[in-house]
Amino acid sequence: MTARALVIACCLAACHGGGDKKRTSGRGSGGDPFELVQSVVDAAGPSGDEIEPNDSDDKATPLALGQTLRGKLEPDGDVDRFRITVAVAGALAVTVSPVDADLALELEDGTGNVVAKSDRGGMRTREGVPNFGVQPGSYIAVVREVKHKSRRGSAETKPAPVYEIAAQMAPAQPNAEHEPDDDRGTANELIVGDTGTGYIGWSNDVDVWKLSVEAIGAKDALDYELSAIDGIAFDVELDDGVGQPLVHRKAARGAPMIVRGLVPAVPAGAPPFEYVTIKATGSNPETPYSLRVSGHVVGTDAEIEPDDTPDHAMAWPADRTVVHGTWTPGDVDCYALAPGAARAVSASIEPSGDIALIAELLVDGNIVATSAGGGKGAAQKLAGNVPANGHAVVRIKGAEERAAIEGTYDVTVQDGT
Repeated sequence: MTARALVIACCLAACHGGGDKKRTSGRGSGGDPFELVQSVVDAAGPSGDEIEPNDSDDKATPLALGQTLRGKLEPDGDVDRFRITVAVAGALAVTVSPVDADLALELEDGTGNVVAKSDRGGMRTREGVPNFGVQPGSYIAVVREVKHKSRRGSAETKPAPVYEIAAQMAPAQPNAEHEPDDDRGTANELIVGDTGTGYIGWSNDVDVWKLSVEAIGAKDALDYELSAIDGIAFDVELDDGVGQPLVHRKAARGAPMIVRGLVPAVPAGAPPFEYVTIKATGSNPETPYSLRVSGHVVGTDAEIEPDDTPDHAMAWPADRTVVHGTWTPGDVDCYALAPGAARAVSASIEPSGDIALIAELLVDGNIVATSAGGGKGAAQKLAGNVPANGHAVVRIKGAEERAAIEGTYDVTVQDGT
């Protein structure tokens, strides 16, 4: 793309980047919600070239907001530094075009701390920090080539990488995240029925959303749906209004993160909110995620979340033998049986669709029986003995570590003396 310039414009899809942080002094502040899109608008190419030498902060090439410059990493081991001056608080977007080399982009604050880093890995990969919250001041963008062991010492001589770097302040958009938003105090607000958009913009980027549950009735449940993003494995935690964990889920790379049937529980004296903390392995500067929370009435005989651990298991209904469960990637469902006389317990699980499940019977925290498995859509059965007043839990989980689809199942539990 050396003959094309990049601009940042308002729209509903955007770019975002990430990598590994070295040392962090903070994530800036004052960022507005925004969306980014890459667009080809200038066939003449960049407005200028870097000024060498620029491998130290005092010699950094000025990169004005709205400007695109061309850089060249030459000789081998060269590092290019660009000074970006910010006049007002907002969200700073910096992008580096893909080239036939593995590049990395770092963003330093005025004290020299690396506050964000984009190193997605591989050749011809766009690097970027699309929405870093900044205050008025000076920031340094650092571009370097990442050398790989397999290529070191090669006799082959390749042309020095020539790239384009652009900087912009991102415009605001409704329901889009604003940076910084990595704790409850700076969380993005969201209401049930709306969809928020955001980015995992760099390695260790954390986004927090604040959802009001004040109007949710006792018979209502919430579904949380986080869209799949190429190259990203989500790690999501749902907390109540005082920060106590409700659900913690991890998804496979490139898979969505979904929690269904969560019935809000507001502790006494706690504010009526739930918080969604989004982390991830990997980053993606080109695709935003969407987070949608919707409500529905709890169905008859339906499973109720949170029930991911034996300590927070759903109590098995005393007047029922069947519960209709929902399973999503990363989910674990636990059902606690009422204590009583010594008895034999049997359970059967009938999944629908292509989900692969496995079931366990736990007594006083110990696994006493496990189903045989069998793959996608296979019914599961188990049986075991429970002593008098023993704490028995039927636990259902996914049989495939990288599952990416959801489904439903019916679990039936029977016991006798």
